[in-house]
Amino acid sequence: MITIVFFRYKCIGCGNCELVCPLFFKITKLDGKSILINSIKKKNNYILKNIDNYFLKLLNKASNICPVKIIKIIKK
Repeated sequence: MITIVFFRYKCIGCGNCELVCPLFFKITKLDGKSILINSIKKKNNYILKNIDNYFLKLLNKASNICPVKIIKIIKK
């Protein structure tokens, strides 16, 4: 299973993550930053656990395309 850690407070709102992985990321109208859909906030980070390996390719693409490198993928 996969866990995603998203450091939203560092987000610059470029929208690349939403472009390549709209199932997991969305730019908000409130502040123009991305959100990790259905995640849980822990301190300044957002965490989404138990993601199926089926989505790994998309998540890797979102992580790699992020210019500020704030999407971390943990595989267990």
